[in-house]
Amino acid sequence: MVVNKNMDEPKLKAAVGMSRKWDAREAGREVAESTLSKLNSKPNFFLLFSTIHYEKHGGFEEFLKGVWEVLPEGTPLVGGTVAGFSNVNGCYTRGTTGMAISYLKMDVAIGVGHNTKRSPKKAGKAASEQIKNKLENSQYDSKFLFSVVAGPTLPKSKKFGTMTLIKDKKASKILSKLTNVSTRMNQTGLGRETEVLNSLCEDLMDYSLIGISSNDDNKYLNHYQFFGKEVFRNSVTVLGLRIDRKIFTKTSYGLKSTGKKAKITASENWNYIIKSLDNRSAVDVFFEKTGISQDIINTGNIHRITPFLPIGCYHSDGLLHPYPIASFLGDYLLLGHDAVNSDIEFFTASGKSLIDAVDESISPIPLTPSFLIVSSCAGRLETLGKEIFKVRKKIIEKAGENFIILYGLGEQIKEPMKPPHLLQESFNVASFS
Repeated sequence: MVVNKNMDEPKLKAAVGMSRKWDAREAGREVAESTLSKLNSKPNFFLLFSTIHYEKHGGFEEFLKGVWEVLPEGTPLVGGTVAGFSNVNGCYTRGTTGMAISYLKMDVAIGVGHNTKRSPKKAGKAASEQIKNKLENSQYDSKFLFSVVAGPTLPKSKKFGTMTLIKDKKASKILSKLTNVSTRMNQTGLGRETEVLNSLCEDLMDYSLIGISSNDDNKYLNHYQFFGKEVFRNSVTVLGLRIDRKIFTKTSYGLKSTGKKAKITASENWNYIIKSLDNRSAVDVFFEKTGISQDIINTGNIHRITPFLPIGCYHSDGLLHPYPIASFLGDYLLLGHDAVNSDIEFFTASGKSLIDAVDESISPIPLTPSFLIVSSCAGRLETLGKEIFKVRKKIIEKAGENFIILYGLGEQIKEPMKPPHLLQESFNVASFS
């Protein structure tokens, strides 16, 4: 008699659901129902994401009330708002999606930290301690974090509007200083996610990680993080798990170096604002090196152009950090996250190269994953347009139906025993075998 050793092995169940209803509470109820009906068992955790639209159609407190009318009490839940998402049903910039996992050989914990812009290190440390305390005695070897960190928000004033394009050079210098104050005092401004992640991972270096910076509809005004039954702003929410499955993470970009380089010679605001390159106006050097006309900054469409012309630099561990320009401020360039090196290169991208980057990330994944989480750049969502469906098709061919692609304001990735990274214009996968 031949005994099948796999008969008594617990099965990992994954399910993805969604809702496109306009009413917040109804959408919350439907996303939970559609997910759990596919799972057909009690979830170990629930990941929840939505677009910003429910802010004005009932609010996110009502949205979560709808979710918890269905979700079993005590289920660990984290998530937040995103610019868009893809799943097996399609690609959306309005609605909500959820992922639930059920598995016996897994321990789960969630953590939260607040005031990420004012006190990023304290926020990361607070979340880290909650995860570590709950999981340090787990018997399972594979360790994983999923994080949602509040992304940046653009300061807004009656005189200047949102800080996307400021031509007045004197005003730009003042606004740069005020951005620092606004970030620390009002928590409106730069995300400081790198500091949050470094603090989060300081005592969890043996974990891998994938995550996003929360986003709205790419207006950079309001976005939210979900933790249990609560809704936060300027917070970090983290899911931690230890499991007996193998976890694979991979980052790709689809960028090509032009060979042109420059050096950051002056910066401020935690290296988010580049004041000069090669001791010259950073804006002048940018347009000189890219060879495009400064007229593009008059179009009001810069966030659909600059992702094809990012600058970038390499972290000390060799990983590329791309930076599509977020704002032009007089002579200054505002980046979406902090420059990690003073040596800058200029890159180009095309729609084809951005799509081809997907193959680079998923081709090394062994076999068909039990489930797949993808963290991608909202800039890719805008620049690719309807071509984003090609990305979804590639993921379906690799992972089947148990996946979600999240388009955030920043992407987070980490391998065990390596530092965490906050990226932009990247495509990141976490695969569970």
